[in-house]
Amino acid sequence: MTIYEKLSNLRERAEKNALESIFPFWTSEYILDQENGGFYGRITRDMEIIKEEPRALVLTGRMVFAFSNAYRMFGDEIYLDRAKRAFDYLMQYFYDREYGGAYSTVSYKGEVLDDNKPTYGEAFFLMAAASYYHATKDEEAYRVAMETFRIMEEKVKIGPGSYKGGFTRDWSGPAEMRFGGRAPRMRIPDGISFQHHLCQAYEQLYRATEDPEVGKAVRGFVEFAVETLFDPEYNRFKGFMDKEGNRIGTRQSFGHDCEISYLIMDMAELLGDEKLIAKTKEICTKVLRQVLENDFDSYGSLYNGGDLETGERQESHVWWAQAEAVSAMLCGYQLTGDEAFLDASMRQLEYIEKYFVDKENGDWYNNIIVDDKGWRIVDGSHGFDKLNAGKCPFHNSNMCFQVIRRTNLLLKD
Repeated sequence: MTIYEKLSNLRERAEKNALESIFPFWTSEYILDQENGGFYGRITRDMEIIKEEPRALVLTGRMVFAFSNAYRMFGDEIYLDRAKRAFDYLMQYFYDREYGGAYSTVSYKGEVLDDNKPTYGEAFFLMAAASYYHATKDEEAYRVAMETFRIMEEKVKIGPGSYKGGFTRDWSGPAEMRFGGRAPRMRIPDGISFQHHLCQAYEQLYRATEDPEVGKAVRGFVEFAVETLFDPEYNRFKGFMDKEGNRIGTRQSFGHDCEISYLIMDMAELLGDEKLIAKTKEICTKVLRQVLENDFDSYGSLYNGGDLETGERQESHVWWAQAEAVSAMLCGYQLTGDEAFLDASMRQLEYIEKYFVDKENGDWYNNIIVDDKGWRIVDGSHGFDKLNAGKCPFHNSNMCFQVIRRTNLLLKD
């Protein structure tokens, strides 16, 4: 194929994945809780509805993001309907009108079960409000988005691009993080971890508002990523760091290397500062080439993660990292013109279509292994469920949005 044919093919397949696999499941009447409002909190791999499963802020916020951006890209009214349903549910049951921000988990009837406010979860509340405002110009969404942004800046921020892991309801003490539903509580570790989902929320908010204060915070994220988060010893982005920004441990998430790379590159370009763009391009090219050359298996699938010292790689592959690899490799092609990146993006998408797409019920499986013994679904990140607190339409729908947007730009050149 020519470059033009490859890009056109990639674009067509991304759109097909969105319109024929991902969104038919996530917009289906089957997942709507008609009795209690919103969406069910858990649906098993066998399509069994767990009606009394609690509802998670992370899942609900991600739904708003996916539906709002689908409406902006494809224009179908069903996406607007589902975005409104999810956003209204957030505002009715999750939004903390006294202290701002949102609760982590509510019961299937809307009763608050966990009022901790980990930054991870608050990021998706902000992202939801920003994306819904971007799609609808809803004034309440704008108000809540800017209110949440100011809380993050005034109460959660440590310094440019650096934010604490979370707080109790009134923002007075450190929070425990619970992913939602049946997931165990986890103490947020000391030190620094890059709040990349908050970073994504700020990008969405800046695209929607062009507010200069948001733009300043976006710049802080990009500068922190290239100056502190980047690890020149490994050409990677650090996972956990101590309070001085030094790497803790040698475990690495390759999916996050992918996700952070294209994210900060997009943000640098959004800001329009040529010097910052050049520095970010240099860093992201190093990270993406490291991923390209070291982190795909012989079938063309990104390893989830591994150990940088021992070379160990995780055996199973997780849906969200696969999606991020498609977007990141296409970004690598944009940055370098090296066709090897484009081929890696196409091969990863082919792998997803062959093994991850659930051709019976729609959307994707969570975790799989493909080896000389064949193909099989396995346990792992987010379990086996079709829908739960962590299994959502965020990463794979965003892959489709990213590929369509990037290929459109490349095909115009």
